[in-house]
Amino acid sequence: MKRLQQPKFSTAYSVVLVFYLLIPCFFAPRLHAQTKAEIEQTVKGMSQEEIDRRLKELGMTRQEAIQRANESGINVEDYLARFSAFPSGTDTTKPIAAPLSVQPKLVTPSATQVSPPIQVPGFIGRPSVQGLKPFGYDVFNYPPSTFEPVLNIATPASYVLGPGDELVITVWGETKLLYQLSINRDGNLLIPEVGPIAAAGQTIQQFKERLLRRMTSAYSGLKNGAPGANTFLDLSLGKLRTIQIFVLGEVTKPGGYSVSSLSTAFQALYLAGGPTVNGTLRDIKVVRTGEKLPTIDFYDYLIRGDKTRDQRLQDGDIVFVRPAGKRVALAGRVVRPGIYEIQDKETLGDLITLAGGLPFDAFFDRIHIERIIPFDQRKDNTKNILDIDLEFKNVEALRTSLYPLVDGDVVTVPTISDLPQNRVTIEGNVMKPGIYEWKPGMRVQDLISLADSLQRNTFSERGTLFRLLPTLRREVYPFNPRLALTGDESNNLVLQNEDSLVIYEESQFFPRDSVWITGAIHNAGTYPRYDKMTVGDLVVLAGGLKVSASLQGWEVARIETTEVDVYSRIYKFDVGEEYWNDTNGANFRLADFDHVTIPYNPKFIFEKTVTIWGYVMYPGTYAIKSDNERVRDIINRAGGFKPGYYLAGSSLLRKAKFAGLVPIDFTKIMEDPHSSDNIRIEDGDYINIAERDNVIYVRGSVFVPSAVVYKKGASVDYYIHQAGGYKDDADISSVVVTYPNGQKWEPGWFLLPNPDIPGGSSILVPQKIEKPDNTLQIISNFATVLASLAAITVAIVQVTK
Repeated sequence: MKRLQQPKFSTAYSVVLVFYLLIPCFFAPRLHAQTKAEIEQTVKGMSQEEIDRRLKELGMTRQEAIQRANESGINVEDYLARFSAFPSGTDTTKPIAAPLSVQPKLVTPSATQVSPPIQVPGFIGRPSVQGLKPFGYDVFNYPPSTFEPVLNIATPASYVLGPGDELVITVWGETKLLYQLSINRDGNLLIPEVGPIAAAGQTIQQFKERLLRRMTSAYSGLKNGAPGANTFLDLSLGKLRTIQIFVLGEVTKPGGYSVSSLSTAFQALYLAGGPTVNGTLRDIKVVRTGEKLPTIDFYDYLIRGDKTRDQRLQDGDIVFVRPAGKRVALAGRVVRPGIYEIQDKETLGDLITLAGGLPFDAFFDRIHIERIIPFDQRKDNTKNILDIDLEFKNVEALRTSLYPLVDGDVVTVPTISDLPQNRVTIEGNVMKPGIYEWKPGMRVQDLISLADSLQRNTFSERGTLFRLLPTLRREVYPFNPRLALTGDESNNLVLQNEDSLVIYEESQFFPRDSVWITGAIHNAGTYPRYDKMTVGDLVVLAGGLKVSASLQGWEVARIETTEVDVYSRIYKFDVGEEYWNDTNGANFRLADFDHVTIPYNPKFIFEKTVTIWGYVMYPGTYAIKSDNERVRDIINRAGGFKPGYYLAGSSLLRKAKFAGLVPIDFTKIMEDPHSSDNIRIEDGDYINIAERDNVIYVRGSVFVPSAVVYKKGASVDYYIHQAGGYKDDADISSVVVTYPNGQKWEPGWFLLPNPDIPGGSSILVPQKIEKPDNTLQIISNFATVLASLAAITVAIVQVTK
């Protein structure tokens, strides 16, 4: 038995073939020729997803693309040499044929493009229609591939076969067969050993019954599907044929299109970009030779999701969109405001239904219609626009209204007012402030009770009732909340709708401020003032007194408001050891803004220390006895010097005020206790008694900065010479010698002879700083000024002649 053999291609070769079958050049003359190698090289950069997407946009499979090449009567090599490469950015949705001699130029919008708002002629510029869009047209803004027919579904029983459809015939049981056959142009399916069977024009179910009868004659085991058969037959649809249809009339892209045989009128509309703003959505026709098909109302699909009137297309069908009919704008409080196309017998109630009905805040009692006077009525009116108000007793009367509408009407459904029917409000210092239901006869006491009564810090002597007047102004009614809660009628006021109560805090009438405390206290700062608060209470709140605090001379500064130019009044007092129980000064009552100062005890001084280290008998940290203790005293308290000490190299470092090294001469200190170098010791001082250092440190602009061995009586030049001598850039006149104790000596050229430099000293030779010579520039500027003055003088002389 002969079975259908599929052509064999390599995967890469098939990809190249299928991809180039998708280009629009398939239906156009050749632009330029390319070799197979060049085309394959071009396609190498394409991903599998891009190729599959191209196939999907045309509704084709790979095998369909290959079959199309075979049907063209050319082999793969000829095909690849015949057509040009796929141009970048080509619109694959371009129609294959158009009724015009010139095909329309189509541009596929990118995903980032924003479509301009659709404007309906006749409604442009009318204020009540501002922002309304024609209903239903924006669904066609999506790319056509969004609405392509699904091909991988079971074949519909009503599907009508035609030339080009592929049928898969499977026989199993006693006989096993598998055929993949296509219906030929004559509409017949040629089956081996059975012969041709007419298939075109039949549904797949009808053809299956005919096929079973014919094949039973060749394979008796089928028994025409009767009980007892030992052979069974199944028929399914393989590859679908491509049909040519036309979309004409008021559509965005009219023309002819090649589509899948499963396509419907809706999908053809999507492919053509949908109706233009002038096209109808409610009277779409499918024109088919020899048949009269029902019209399609696209609103059924948009509003109710009903596709029952959608027509499956056949080869040669025309989807025709005529101009739109009567249009009415619906604005205001409806679910879907917009511009709607209505049919002749549709009324106001039908329009409300099309818009999805009314939301809960719509005002149905009065509906306003702005109407442009129809042609046949203009002779009876002097103007062109009528305003009509319709009144309805209930919402059902509006929903079922039979009031007729006219082309161009603008219907407005207003919203309800925001005025409450039975509302009162309580705010302020109550347990549960908010909005409450008002009932006739309700009083202030009732509303406060509903709010779970007053808070504890409420000022109970004054509340305010705000009453809304018909003019929307408010009146104020004061009342006493305390008396109102006792039922006093003059204060327990009767409430009305939209009344508002305000209850106040006590601090609004008796504000309580703060006090602050400074001085010898642990936590100085600002504290709230409490009733009956005393100075002792504030000290306790501030963490108590420091050990250095004094019990005498406590001070309270109070703001003075009785005299001009006097800022505060001062109160001074002493307290006892147990200041927290003091019944005299510490029991002083505080007022708002009082400033309490706790003085320090002038006799209390924290321990001060000095550290001595190095070549003394007993180095360590010593407490300072008095303010008059000096350097020599500390050295003596440390037991004097150890053998090997070097006074010239000793030093004193002072921590106070970040003073650092203090240059003093320890030799003079030890020789004369009254020497000015025998300074007073301060807290944190550090004394270091050095050992002898037998080198001089030479640094700076010398050739060999180094430590030079000390030589008694040697000059500065000697040590610099030992360090390699001066460099060319050395500033010889600014040499500085620093002794170990921090003292400095600048030798200069005029100090001869030089004193002896003690060991441990440092010699610094600085580098010259070249200053720019601006003499020429100054002379040049001066000459320019003189020339300018001369020119001015000549001009003045010429003018005065």
